[in-house]
Amino acid sequence: MSEVIINAENVVKDYSLSQGVFRKKEILRAVDGVSLKVLRGEVLALVGESGCGKTTLAKIILGLLPQTSGFVQLNGQLLNQIPRLKLAKMVQPVFQDPYSSLNPRKTIGSIITLPLTVQGDRNPQTWENRVRKTMDLVGLHQRMFHQYPNQLSGGQRQRVAIARALINRPAVVICDEPTSALDVSVQSQILNLLNELRKELNLTYIIISHNLAVVEHMASRVAVMYFGKMVEEAETSTLFSQPKHSYTQKLLNSILTPDPRQGIPDKLKTA
Repeated sequence: MSEVIINAENVVKDYSLSQGVFRKKEILRAVDGVSLKVLRGEVLALVGESGCGKTTLAKIILGLLPQTSGFVQLNGQLLNQIPRLKLAKMVQPVFQDPYSSLNPRKTIGSIITLPLTVQGDRNPQTWENRVRKTMDLVGLHQRMFHQYPNQLSGGQRQRVAIARALINRPAVVICDEPTSALDVSVQSQILNLLNELRKELNLTYIIISHNLAVVEHMASRVAVMYFGKMVEEAETSTLFSQPKHSYTQKLLNSILTPDPRQGIPDKLKTA
């Protein structure tokens, strides 16, 4: 049986809305009693419409947001008991937009190096060796070490973001819409790279995406969120072929198809 690397139980996240003079305090529940297990080495996709709580849940797992109630364990240890630097070494994000997630004033080498310095590595020679090896790993040419983000394409920038996330060899990588800001021609390259890295480094992925084609290609299991709740969870092939929840069925029915006749009522197809 596969090892559970992330265990979330009854996670709730509430936000207090701003109060007016004549208004009572209001609570917005962004995550509503979510329980989730992620197995080591798998790719779990979190799907659902914008505002359903996917990113909030991801931020809780990253340790960037405290939950209101419930708990999250990483490798069997409660998240709030893991020191921040140790947690940052265990789980890392890859953000949606490579154009805004990289510091334009830093060279590629220094961007990828930063997690090493944060973790207390004081040996510049070690930095450069590890950075250059990681650049090779993600398919970045060595000449880019001294270049700046504005000299790179969107796909190259996302490779930098992936290298930065992997430099300390985390166990878990959370990818928040990792290809949505990229050209279609580049998206498949990044997805294939992520797949190759997962196998080579024994990584565990949580992928947040609206693109169900990406989910079907990448994920081994899918969890569907709706209004802060987890409404369905299944193996990818099962969920796509036999969705049980009505919301999941609607999501799958919204997938665009190259066939212009798909979705046309039967009585009009022969017109």
